[in-house]
Amino acid sequence: MKFVYPEFLFALFAVAIPIIIHLFNFRKYKKIYFSNVSFLHEVKKESQSKSKLKHLLILCSRILAVAFMVFAFAQPFIPSTIKSNGNTNTVGIYIDNSYSMESTGEYGSLLTEAKTKAIELVKSYGKTDKFVICENSFSAGSQRKLTSEEAISKIEQIEISTETRFLSEVYSRINETLNGTESENNSIHILSDFQKTTSDIEKINSDTSIQTYFFLIQSEARNNLYVDSCWFENPTHLFLQQENLFVRIKNNSNQDLENIPVKLFINDKLVAPSNFSVKANDHVEITIHYKNQEKGIQNGKIELQDSPVTLDDIFYFSYSITGYLKVLEITEKDTFPQIRAIYNTDSIFQFSTSLVDQIDYSSLSNYNLIVLNQLKQISSGLASTLKNFIENGGTLTIIPAYEVDFVSYNSFFSQLSMCQFTGIDTNKIKISEINYKHPLYSSVFEGKPKEDINLPTINTYYTSSNSISTYKNPVLSLKNSNSILTDYKIKNGTVYVLSTSLDEKAGNFTKHALFVPTFFNMALLSQTINPLFYTIGKQEVLSLKSVGNDGTIKITKPNFEFIPQTKKDLDKTIVFVTQGITLAGNYILSENTIQSGLSYNYNRLESDLTVFSNEELSDLAKNSGFNAHLVESHENSINHALEELKNGKRFWKICIILALFFLAVEIALIKHFK
Repeated sequence: MKFVYPEFLFALFAVAIPIIIHLFNFRKYKKIYFSNVSFLHEVKKESQSKSKLKHLLILCSRILAVAFMVFAFAQPFIPSTIKSNGNTNTVGIYIDNSYSMESTGEYGSLLTEAKTKAIELVKSYGKTDKFVICENSFSAGSQRKLTSEEAISKIEQIEISTETRFLSEVYSRINETLNGTESENNSIHILSDFQKTTSDIEKINSDTSIQTYFFLIQSEARNNLYVDSCWFENPTHLFLQQENLFVRIKNNSNQDLENIPVKLFINDKLVAPSNFSVKANDHVEITIHYKNQEKGIQNGKIELQDSPVTLDDIFYFSYSITGYLKVLEITEKDTFPQIRAIYNTDSIFQFSTSLVDQIDYSSLSNYNLIVLNQLKQISSGLASTLKNFIENGGTLTIIPAYEVDFVSYNSFFSQLSMCQFTGIDTNKIKISEINYKHPLYSSVFEGKPKEDINLPTINTYYTSSNSISTYKNPVLSLKNSNSILTDYKIKNGTVYVLSTSLDEKAGNFTKHALFVPTFFNMALLSQTINPLFYTIGKQEVLSLKSVGNDGTIKITKPNFEFIPQTKKDLDKTIVFVTQGITLAGNYILSENTIQSGLSYNYNRLESDLTVFSNEELSDLAKNSGFNAHLVESHENSINHALEELKNGKRFWKICIILALFFLAVEIALIKHFK
């Protein structure tokens, strides 16, 4: 502890005054003779002890009153560790305007309180100081240095934003601006509710030359109910198909909630009202059942009602129901009817067959699924075209002939970084394992079948190498653990390799009940499946087949039209679908005559209203690798709280209060013992 005016401490010699008064102001007692001496002796002893106690208490109160009066003039204080050289200040101020700041605090909405404190903060600095005002939108010009009047004007214009920013990201942006200034007194002031999901203080890159101040804007209540996510049981969607939509709802409150209504809208039509119950600080997953009644784009919306944060009460998603899927069979001779028999039985498939020497290579990109049905060899021209087809999102199924040219097959497999055929195994063996979690079979079986299920027998199959550099997923496996049907993910496309022929000499797979759903689902899964939804603020892209120079890509909705940034990449066009979108909702992506649905939701990180307490934030500030301080200004002004941090904590007011207190104690003692 130090003193502002230590010379006043010499006045502590004034403590001698009450001591002198005490020593020379003893009451003189007069002797009185009395017959009952023993009685008088007891009275005398009692009177003297009370008198001594009275004088000692009064003496102590006087000494303390004088001492604290002297301390008040000397102005004791605890010096601050923050040092300033007195030059012009450059002040960075971040106002958290994410939608969690919609919550209500002691002085209205948290954003209003933050703006009020930020304006008070600006006014506490000098007229020549410069300010950098930052909020979540990171708008153009947000890194410009402003005068105090300009800063106040900009603060007043800040409104709730749908953007979500991590604290480390905000700090880096302001720090970058402050490091470009000539001022030596740089500081960053962060006004936020400090949600635990976004306040990654431990990830902030330390800069000890900058003073950082945390201002915690607290809410009275932290209750929120919101739709967190949704997904379908089946990734493919057909007309009149029964859909099972899973919805995750989170309860960020200390209360159990029961029979809360939730609504599902498809193309603005209410299709499935429901309700749910959820425990405090827990989540629930509900299933909503409905049937697809229309073809084309399906714009979905899940809705519930909750306050005070309302931006997360609606969750948008979209998907498309294709009119038909184009399937092409490439074969050497038209003598294998098994594939044709599957795809000609359903109107959803537009099936065609082409002999290998009559292929129209320019039309291959128009198909969803291409089946190489028992080709003895794969030519280099066909291999090159199929490679582009796969990488652009197509699905290829390879069914080898009973006898194949290993060189041509392995050359093609090598181009795709797939396992190569190493030989032929003619030992009779059964299929023993099905990957029930694979999309091909996830909707075929109800639960896992019994272990003694009768599976196909394979008489002849091709063995494969184990070396691989692309994603490989066994779908059907033999008893010796070799895969007989393998799924490869190659860039945007999929390749299914059946390691046996459909010839009857190779086995009975074509006669087994597993054969039809396997190839049927290969075609269903070949349709383009875009994400159900995107998150506003995240950098996400969508890959489309290459768009011509005359093709214009637009993202639209009623009363809104936006041309997104695109990038040409070989045979595809990359669309930056989340840039420029700020409002949640269902949109349409248009490219010439082709349309697809896009849905956007606000970042659910803001929906979890769990925040750091004052104590937790203070510990984080102390333990951080940079000069961070928590400013507590509940009762005092921002200016006063900052002055205490910068200049140290002063105690002269407390000294005056204590001096007056001990004077009052002296008066009370005198009256009590009178």
